[in-house]
Amino acid sequence: MLSTEISTTDSGGAGIIDKLRWKLSNFMQQRNGNDELCRVTFIVSIIVYVLSVILNSSLLYLLALCGIIYSLFRMFSKNVPARQKENQQFLQFFSLQKKRFAMRKEYRIFTCKGCGKHIRVPRKKGKVEVTCPICGRKAIHRT
Repeated sequence: MLSTEISTTDSGGAGIIDKLRWKLSNFMQQRNGNDELCRVTFIVSIIVYVLSVILNSSLLYLLALCGIIYSLFRMFSKNVPARQKENQQFLQFFSLQKKRFAMRKEYRIFTCKGCGKHIRVPRKKGKVEVTCPICGRKAIHRT
């Protein structure tokens, strides 16, 4: 009688897993891997995909597919300095938005029309004349 049971005593199963793990780690050397921007892109793409299934929208499906492909491209890219620069820009942008959200009740943030510098002014001071510290341009704003 033939037995189809897999023997746990031989080291073939563990050897195969070790070989696959070694090949995967060897493949991922000199590649970008999984970073914050990749994770956020992938999670947002999955959410958009679920919405496309619920709403039966092919446009959302294509958008989700593009997001997933982009996150995989970033993960397997060998141009690590460019991907790190993109990730750093994303982290700086996200950090700025987080700070703005935390300060929204205490300060009003204006953008200088001359140089683009962000200027922080305390709230509830009425009409104030704001002077840009970089270019010296003056503007009147309500806080």
